[in-house]
Amino acid sequence: MPQFDSQFFPSTIFWSLVSFALMLFIVGKYLYPSLIRILDERRTKVSSDMEAARKSREEAEKLLAEQHELLEKARAQAENMIRQAEEMARTLREEREKEIAQSVKAELDKAAAQIAADREKMKSELRTETVTLVVRSLETILEETLTDTQKVVYINKAMKAIDERKAG
Repeated sequence: MPQFDSQFFPSTIFWSLVSFALMLFIVGKYLYPSLIRILDERRTKVSSDMEAARKSREEAEKLLAEQHELLEKARAQAENMIRQAEEMARTLREEREKEIAQSVKAELDKAAAQIAADREKMKSELRTETVTLVVRSLETILEETLTDTQKVVYINKAMKAIDERKAG
């Protein structure tokens, strides 16, 4: 192998060292600073991305907490509205029941008053008819016309007899 030959060995080592030094100079002068700059940019970008992610996570957690709070408020409002609606419905139902009860009572009172008025009217008509029948019957039986005084006496007796039958 020619590279290990003692005649070429020193020149090979020299040129190897020169090539290495030249390569080291090029890498140190041009590549290493670019590589360091790229790594620093990458480190800065990763750091800023991590910070942005942390801030985004904190903001998301904050928004989530706010949403939970708003959701609880909405639930509370909905429950309150339902309670108010139920209370209003119960109040309206009670008022309607009172109105219906008053209406029914008024109709019953009206019907009772009408029945009482009709009963009194019938009693009056019955008395009048009874008096007329008694007077005609007496006139027919006695075959004479009665005076007003006689009519009153017979009518009072007939009415007294009717009242006694009712009581007895």
